[in-house]
Amino acid sequence: MDLIGHLFQHNTMMNQRLVEACRALAPDQLDASVLGTYGTVGATLVHIANAQAAYAARLLDTSRPEPLPENPFPGFDALTERLALGDTQLESAVSQAGDDREVQVSGDDPPRTWRMPVALFLLQAINHGTEHRSQVATILTQLVFEPPEMDGWSYFEDSGQMIPV
Repeated sequence: MDLIGHLFQHNTMMNQRLVEACRALAPDQLDASVLGTYGTVGATLVHIANAQAAYAARLLDTSRPEPLPENPFPGFDALTERLALGDTQLESAVSQAGDDREVQVSGDDPPRTWRMPVALFLLQAINHGTEHRSQVATILTQLVFEPPEMDGWSYFEDSGQMIPV
């Protein structure tokens, strides 16, 4: 597997790990937020899932699914289903990405349409997930709840690729 493939498999594994850790939260904890983060735990998880599916749709040139609502939290079944869709499609899109391929993106932050290399778009997808998972981890620590290990070492060890000698 190539480097980009590992980055997206790590992204998938850590999305799943964080969602599983958050299943133990009470409803009021899912509604918790701290200054400097995207929003509540639940809203941030949904934001990650919606973004993953939207990134994949742009790369695969398919229709973007209707976003899940961030508030009220749609529940873990809907969240897990949306994450699985986005994660699977992103990993598929990565395998089709070529060095010379471009993607066109329209957005609202800033409001404009952009053309960019797929590599730059993939970088945004990875960075976006990492940033928001970290924000949820920050909220969890403020709730005195131990966030899961989500670093690269954990990915390589848990996927059996880091072997002690």
